[in-house]
Amino acid sequence: MAVAINKYTFLEGGGELGELVRNFDWSSTAVGSVEEWPPALRTTVGIILHSGFPMFLWWGDEMIQFYNDAYRPSLGENGKHPIALGQHARDCWPEIWEIIYPLIRKVRTTGESFFLEDQLVPIYRNGKIEDVYWTFSYSAVFDEDEIGGVLVVCHETTNKVETIRKLENAQIALQRSEVNLQNMIQQAPVAISILKGPDHIVEIANDRMFELWGKPRSQMMGKPVFDELVEARKEGFEALLDSVYQSGLTYTAYGAPVTLYRNGGTQLAYVHFVYEAFRDGEGNITGVMVVAVDVTQEMIVRQKLEQSENKIRSLVEGAPFPIGVYEGPEMTITMLNQAIMTVWGKGHDLIGKTYMEVLPELESQDIYPQLTNVFKTGKAFHARNQKVDLVVNGKPDSFFFNYSFTPLLDSRGNVYGILNTAADVTDLNLAKLQVEQSESNFRQMVKQAPVAMCILLGPDHVVELANDMMLELWGKPVESVMQRPIFEGLPDARNQGLEDLLDNVYQTGAPFVAYEMPVQLVRNGIAETVFQNFVYEPYRDANGVVIGVLAITNDVTPQVLARHKIEEIVQERTESLERKNAELSQFAYISSHDLQEPARKISIFIDALKNLLADSHDPKVNSYIEKISRSSSRMLALIRDVLSISQLSSHLEKFERVDLNELLADVITDYELMIQEKQCTIEVKGSLPVVEAIPIQMSQVFGNLISNALKFAKADEPLRIVISHRLLDAGEQVAAHLKPGIACSRIDFSDNGIGFQQDYANQIFNIFQRLHGRTEYAGNGIGLAMCKKIMENHNGQIFATATPGAGATFTLLLPHLLPAVPADQL
Repeated sequence: MAVAINKYTFLEGGGELGELVRNFDWSSTAVGSVEEWPPALRTTVGIILHSGFPMFLWWGDEMIQFYNDAYRPSLGENGKHPIALGQHARDCWPEIWEIIYPLIRKVRTTGESFFLEDQLVPIYRNGKIEDVYWTFSYSAVFDEDEIGGVLVVCHETTNKVETIRKLENAQIALQRSEVNLQNMIQQAPVAISILKGPDHIVEIANDRMFELWGKPRSQMMGKPVFDELVEARKEGFEALLDSVYQSGLTYTAYGAPVTLYRNGGTQLAYVHFVYEAFRDGEGNITGVMVVAVDVTQEMIVRQKLEQSENKIRSLVEGAPFPIGVYEGPEMTITMLNQAIMTVWGKGHDLIGKTYMEVLPELESQDIYPQLTNVFKTGKAFHARNQKVDLVVNGKPDSFFFNYSFTPLLDSRGNVYGILNTAADVTDLNLAKLQVEQSESNFRQMVKQAPVAMCILLGPDHVVELANDMMLELWGKPVESVMQRPIFEGLPDARNQGLEDLLDNVYQTGAPFVAYEMPVQLVRNGIAETVFQNFVYEPYRDANGVVIGVLAITNDVTPQVLARHKIEEIVQERTESLERKNAELSQFAYISSHDLQEPARKISIFIDALKNLLADSHDPKVNSYIEKISRSSSRMLALIRDVLSISQLSSHLEKFERVDLNELLADVITDYELMIQEKQCTIEVKGSLPVVEAIPIQMSQVFGNLISNALKFAKADEPLRIVISHRLLDAGEQVAAHLKPGIACSRIDFSDNGIGFQQDYANQIFNIFQRLHGRTEYAGNGIGLAMCKKIMENHNGQIFATATPGAGATFTLLLPHLLPAVPADQL
């Protein structure tokens, strides 16, 4: 069987599943042997086997199954593979049949495809039913006029969905943590406050702190703390706060004397306090957190000191973030809260053991030396986003923490222990590392790209990154352009339209492409015109927000200059050709003018001959006379058209201010009877402009386009003509090679007529070119050629787009003024 199948090219290759398909006994299934397979099945199976994207096919009423190597991992281990190949769908998927069969039946019944993203479809694999999320589409596969099967293109997104859920849970936990922090501060058994900014403004403070200060809440909230605590400022506490705010180093003091205003007078109090830098989510210092305990009485009575220590212990144990206290050079654990024991995963019987004994896996991670240094020097240590490898509940794992080791001082200022505080930021760091790796890869690609590339950030288009080819193109030193707005580093590129192009890409997110655009640059001290092909692409952050512009540029100056040289030669030959064409046009005018007289005489003599032979009963005589009459009429019309098109090159007409709205109204009136005959409606969207033009020629253009639509209307459908207008922006004018600085309109004439093949869009503007016979549609094939010549006379353009049976659109690009208009004509 395998030998017979191998002769089919569509079954070659395909990896493991290709081999299984070739060796499968398909004659035992409803699809029959490969020789009997219909073309649609062969083509689809060939596509599936050679695709690198997961694909699955159900074929026939029995829904026999096919799939490829890319789909194979989704079936898991010890699951449905390879039994699923050639199996009936219902036998293969009993656990999800109620989910997928209505979808399959809908596709097989209606032929409509559909797409679902992150859809939960539990399947049996790896020896159990698993919750699996999929992004997939079902599409009909047509076998001649019937639906032969259903093609599934899918991608498993279980990891993505689970990751999103973990991040959402982390965010919820962070929000709860912030709420808990405020509640903890308000309910804390010690005085706690948060002072924001360099002026130490009181943002949060609990009642105990106001009691310590001896000031009412209304007098302190929202104001700099030392506006009221004047005595404490004089004693150096403001300088301590400034130091913590500026350096981020924690300051801790025990039994510090401070003069406070209480009970109508000043009092000397003793306070244990900690000044801890308060940071936002990105680690920036935004203020100072003050935790203080009034130990005035405890300095006198030891019992009160012990009571205060119990309160501090209660605060630590109830804190929602990890806290531990280690005493002595051996780092004996004397205090731990539940949060830190959960993080460590070492059980609860830890008090009295040493830090090194509990966490031996940290020996090679520089944490032991950090603790030792803090104990010896009395200087706190802080780490942000630090990776720490722990053995949690017997399993090694990696985490990221923000943590601090803060020295604890006795009443004489000697270090007796260390306070360890921490926050688990593992999920946030993993997400950040992924984004940073992606960004790093992209930046490396920009640097090594074989074309000039740069990244411009923000509304000022600051040069964030530029590769060597871009710096060479600019011709400027690195230090004069990097990390500066682009038009500050390249002042010579200003006022050439590039500012508007960059602003538009940054503001709208729409890319811009230009070819052979001239830019004036001063490169290496020399003013040059540089021709560039370039693309401006929006540069987005991880959330899809546009944060800058990616510029990709190719210097095509040598090619353009070479072409210009060729164009100069061509221009010389063109001018010579134009002179000859003018002579030929003059000859055509004279010839067509002189030919009208004998053509009219032929017509007159034919009419006379027709009257003379009116009584003739010879049918051939009447037939010949009628053919001669039609030919002479067609010759007269052709002579008049040739005369008209020859006059377009005379340049004798003067340009005048023309209101195209009035001109269009006159043209519609001229064709009123024909419009009624075709049951035609004409809709004008937007007011047409007033332009400098030759009135009679613009009337010919509008008349020819409306006449053309009426001529090629459908016989069984009322004709509808839509005329729309809008101004072109600077980028569109550059792309269309129109002279910038002059307003230019785009006017579209759209109809629902018979249309034509787009391949003929250029041919129809050539003289005497027709897409239909004269017996089908009248005309000599000159009207559109006249339109093209008239638009060239006005430095404009005309082009057409169409679909057979769906109508056509003729587009005019018309400047409002000629590049040089005499003042007396304005």
